[in-house]
Amino acid sequence: QAVRDKSDQEAFVELQTQVQLNKFNKNLVTVLNPRSFEAEQFRMLKSLFLFPSAGSPPRSVMVTSSVPGEGKSFVSANLAVSIVQNINEYVLLVDCDIRRPTIHTNFGIREGEGLSDYLSGDISLSSLLRKTAIDKLTILPGGRPVKNPAELLSSRKMSQLLHELKSRYSDRYIIIDSPPPRLTSETNVIARQVDGILL
Repeated sequence: QAVRDKSDQEAFVELQTQVQLNKFNKNLVTVLNPRSFEAEQFRMLKSLFLFPSAGSPPRSVMVTSSVPGEGKSFVSANLAVSIVQNINEYVLLVDCDIRRPTIHTNFGIREGEGLSDYLSGDISLSSLLRKTAIDKLTILPGGRPVKNPAELLSSRKMSQLLHELKSRYSDRYIIIDSPPPRLTSETNVIARQVDGILL
């Protein structure tokens, strides 16, 4: 009976995972189309990221673009997935583009509280982290719209958060999806506190 119960439980978990996978955005090519040319490019990018020619790999990386619409969120999400597909690699994906948060939509997660709510209120960080259907990948969504995104992302609380993430989650890579630096001043603040920048 115990064996059957365990088998039924595993089947239920697998079904739940498949249901969530069906909600993934089509742009998540590293999951939905892993043999595509695009997915292979992300595997190459991951290799460059994890195995640099000199020094240690950056534990925290900001992904941004010169202007909106160039695909920074597409790159952030797929790079994160590609990294966790390696054995023993964990990723925390943070959506810092709180003007136009989209990271959660890639993984079929409903809009809700996230980074903006943490920065503007008194909410615990752990309550805002969302596990995805992809093993070892957790996201911190952008959160609900606010009137003062620049002030929040440039705040001391944001700086403290980045420091806390790097300290608390030292066992995983932190990928930060950030607004374009030409349009927002706060990106420069974030850039000074990460190990690497992908443009």
